Formats: sequence, C-alpha cells, structure tokens
Amino acid sequence: MEVTISRCPGRVKCFIGKFWYNKNMKKIGQGWQYTVYDLENGKVLKKFHSWAKAYVVIFKEIFPFNDDSFFEIPSFIKDMKIKVDDSLRIIKTKNIPKEWMANPKFVNKYDFEQDKVIPLHDIFEKLNTEESKGIINQFVDFNKKFLEIGVIDKSFNITKNYGINLTGDIVLIDIGELYDDKELIAKQFKNRVWDKSYVSGCIKDEEVQKYFIQQMDKNFVI
Repeated sequence: MEVTISRCPGRVKCFIGKFWYNKNMKKIGQGWQYTVYDLENGKVLKKFHSWAKAYVVIFKEIFPFNDDSFFEIPSFIKDMKIKVDDSLRIIKTKNIPKEWMANPKFVNKYDFEQDKVIPLHDIFEKLNTEESKGIINQFVDFNKKFLEIGVIDKSFNITKNYGINLTGDIVLIDIGELYDDKELIAKQFKNRVWDKSYVSGCIKDEEVQKYFIQQMDKNFVI
C-alpha cells in the first residue's frame, strides 16, 4: 500500500489504514520485506515494502550480482509476497501466542506495531561464550514450542529474526517467513538450514557457532 504525502511544512504525518505515524520517525532496520521505525514508546512500526521499494532494497543487497542476477529480483519479490501472505494465514489459524512474536498489532493488512526488543545479534556482542551458549539453549527450547504447534521460522535465522524482550525471553521478531506445511518443515530439517553462512555464519564466536549447529542438529535433524 503506497502512502501519498502532501507537501506541507513542519512535521508531516502519513495515514496508513487507521494508524497515524510521524514521517520523522527514526529508521532502525530494514530487510527485504519491511522497514522498521522506532515509535519511541517501547514499540516499533514495521512498514511492508511496495514493489518498487523491495526492488531497490534487494538490488542493493545482491549487488554486484556474484550469486544472484538482477533479472531474478521480480521473482524474489513475488516469492517474498507469497511467504508473507502465508505467514499471516499461519498466525491467524495456528493461534500462536502473541507474546512469542513480540505482540504484533496490525494497523492494516501488512503493516504492524511490535514490542521493541534487543535483536540477538546485539545480545551476542555483549555476552561471553558461556552466556551465549545459554542463549542457544533458550533458543532451541523456544523453537521446540513453535514446533509443538506445527510451525517453524523458515531458516531459524537466530541473529536476525529473533530478539530478547524486557522479561529476558526470546521472541520471534520476523514473522514473515513461517512454515506450517509438514513436508516443507521436514525438508528444512533435512537440509539443516541453520548451518548456512547467513544463519550460523553470523555468530562471530566460533565456539558458540559450533555449539549452535550441534544443538540444532541434536534437536531438529530427522
């Protein structure tokens, strides 16, 4: 959904569905699907990308096209949209506790508020090896709870898709890549998707990285 901003002085406000937000909000993150803004009230706003915005974001991400061609970008965007739509269906039908997902509150079909938490990549930067292993154990237990209701995060992208809330609990902050199809889940487990450069490779402490892979293999390999 595109937002039209009228030209006016001072602090411009944009209307999205039933939600007003300030154009001067601080941008604190961005992925292929969403841009994240700090609402400065303990919440963030996640704004779903238009087709054009997604194209620009993905183009910059894959440049200089060593692994992916820019000709593939339209198919990436289409696939991304399908994943988001299916994830929203899963959220509605599986009755996932909202607190597991940092209490998302949708303001229209795709945009939503969410509790502001500390991403795990920031948490790992501040912890020593043993403390980080404790986070890994907590992460495994958390994802077991998701699996009990038949849902997983597509890639178990620990450093980017998860965070720690104010009570010290792990929560899923990227809710746009959920799987509930048994065959797809089994395929992810068989392929050990957690042992990829963009997942485990983002854990800088090599001992913690190895521990993460070991614990995921122990608990999720079929």
